[in-house]
Order: sequence, then structure tokens, then C-alpha cells
Amino acid sequence: MIVFKTFFKVLKSHSVSLIVYMAISLGIIFILSSFNNGGNAAYSSVSQGIVIKDNDDSELSRGLIDYLSTINDVMSSDDFSEDQITDMMYFTRISNKIEIPAGFGAKFMERVESGEDVLELTIESTKNASARMGYSVETEMDTYLNLLAGYIKGGFELTEAQKLVSESLADKSAVQIVAEVKIEDDKVFTVFQMLPYGILTMLFSAILPVILRFGSALIRKRSGISSEPMIKRQWMLVGAATIVTLLIVIILVAMGSGISGEAFSGRWWLIVCNVVVFSITVVMIIVALSNFNIEPDSVPGVTNVISLSFAFLGGIFVPLEYIGGTAKAIGQFLPTYWYSEAVNEIKNGGGFEEILNCLLIQLLFGAMVMGIGLVAGKYYEKKAA
Repeated sequence: MIVFKTFFKVLKSHSVSLIVYMAISLGIIFILSSFNNGGNAAYSSVSQGIVIKDNDDSELSRGLIDYLSTINDVMSSDDFSEDQITDMMYFTRISNKIEIPAGFGAKFMERVESGEDVLELTIESTKNASARMGYSVETEMDTYLNLLAGYIKGGFELTEAQKLVSESLADKSAVQIVAEVKIEDDKVFTVFQMLPYGILTMLFSAILPVILRFGSALIRKRSGISSEPMIKRQWMLVGAATIVTLLIVIILVAMGSGISGEAFSGRWWLIVCNVVVFSITVVMIIVALSNFNIEPDSVPGVTNVISLSFAFLGGIFVPLEYIGGTAKAIGQFLPTYWYSEAVNEIKNGGGFEEILNCLLIQLLFGAMVMGIGLVAGKYYEKKAA
């Protein structure tokens, strides 16, 4: 029992670092979850008013006008005087006055056959230079003509090419935001995606320095003359570490559930299972590190190096799809990578079978690292003797 009491007495001296890391973890979760919950904009096409004068009246010019009519309010210049057109543009009822020159269709086909740039042909477009929407209409025309030339070069007849272009450019007009749509379905994944950083920092700052204190030469000498068997003292140490781990995991899961607003659903249980497996893996890593004669005072530095590198390379702070090739290759050897993979599988509707490999790889990593640490510990013991 003395080991048990001493464990928590030593842990109490590191309570400040525990509180600091918990606050940092909460801050990161709140910031990133607020980004996710900021709302997604819904968009709608913007119809521009256009006045067109077609001096060419060819199949090509009529096709261009038909295309512009599908996404804009097209009017004929024959219905308005020049003063009326000027007034409409001034009061933003129209964005452009477009004039297609005579012979435009024939020249366009000649340029396509010769391989020249069709956009060098001039369609006169008068617009308000201070209004961006006038430029948008010109971009729509350039896109249509450029794509049309490509289809014709590919062997399509003009009529068929125009039909294909119109289908390809369907609803590609300028857009405006018409509503803000709140999407909160993924908030639980955003919150729990960040949890490994809190688990790493809090478990490292809580358990590692205590184990290192118990492994110091002075404590070993005092324990050697104790009436309690060594195996009993070790089991007490394991029991105390298990209680601390469970408390930290419960606190973090409770906070994550409260922030995300989701608990006890099917996918929530899968995520919690992933969290528990990751926590066991972290404890294994801590056991391994405790065998490398690390000074207790250097624990904060070790905690920051491991937690930040694991978080960045393992897809905790940066989504896995945004991690570069070399960094991603390195990250695949870390448990945080497979924690993130499991979260993505659950997010995509996967069940326990889909995440089982990710869980086993995390445990395998922990067991392998712990095995290396135990071997190193035996080596240091023999060397000290």
C-alpha cells in the first residue's frame, strides 16, 4: 500500500503540468471544432443582364447566344436605343453590351482548321470597368469558344460540338451565397481526432516522471530492504498507473463528448474503443521510455517532442490527405497515424471489422516498443551491476 500512496503523492507534485496540458488540449479542440462548425455556404447561380447585337447571324453565333441565354438574361439590342442601353448599364440592369461582328463564324472555323488561337478573334464587349460581373460574362464566352474549338478539332461537326459544349458547361456560371448551412455531423470526429494529443501529453506528464522516480537508485535501495515482495510492489505500481490512465481517458472522453454533443451512439462507441486502444499503446511507450535512464527533470521536453511529432506526422493536427509523401511514410510507423485511419474509417461508415487492423497495429507498435525498452532496461541493469 505504501507504493500506491507514494505514487499519488509524487503525481500530486506534477499536477500543474497536467492542468496545463489539459488546458492546451481543450483550447486546440475548441479552436478546431469551431472551424468545423462555422457553417458551409450554399450557392446559387447569378444571372447577368446582357444586350447582344448579332451582326453575323451564323450557326456559331446563334449557338453562342443560346448558351449565354441559359445562364444569363439575354436581350436583343434591336429593342433598345443606345441611350437606354447606357442607362441600363449605369443602373446595373445589364453587365455587358456585346456585338458579334459579321463573318465571325467563318473566321472562327478558319482559325480552328489552321490551328490558330480562336480567342484572338474580337467580340466587342462594352462593360462597366468597375463591376466584376462584366468580366465574368467575357470569361463565359471565352470558355465556350475555346472548348468548342477543341471539340471541332477532335472531329465533331459544329452542331454536335455546340451541344457537347453546352452540356459540359451546364451551370458553370458565376455564383452568389444565398444561405449559410450549419453542418455539425462531423463535429464528433473533429473533436476526437484531436484527443490523442491530450492523451499523450497528460499520460506522459502524469505517469512517466512517477515511474522514473520509483526507478531511481535511491528508491531502489529503499525498496530492496522493504518487507513487501518485489512482485507485489510492481503490481501496485501497475495498478496505480492503470487508475491514472482510466481517469485521464474518462475525463478526456467526457469533455470530447460534451463539446461534440454526441455520446453513446454506435460510432461513438467505436471512437471510444479507438481511444482506449491508443491509451494502452501510450502506456506501453511510457513503460519503454522508463527503462532508458531518462532524468525526471527532462520529462517535459520528452513529452513535447514525442507528442508534437506524433501529432503532426500522425494526422492529428494535419489531415492525412494533406501530409506529404515522406512525412506520410514516416507517419505510418506511428500509432497516431493508425488512430487517425480508424477515425476516418468510422467517419466513412465503417464498423468494428473495418477498424480492427488499425487497432491491432497500434497495440503491435506499443508491444514492440515496450519490448525494446525492457531489453534496454535489462542491459542497463547488468551494466550498473
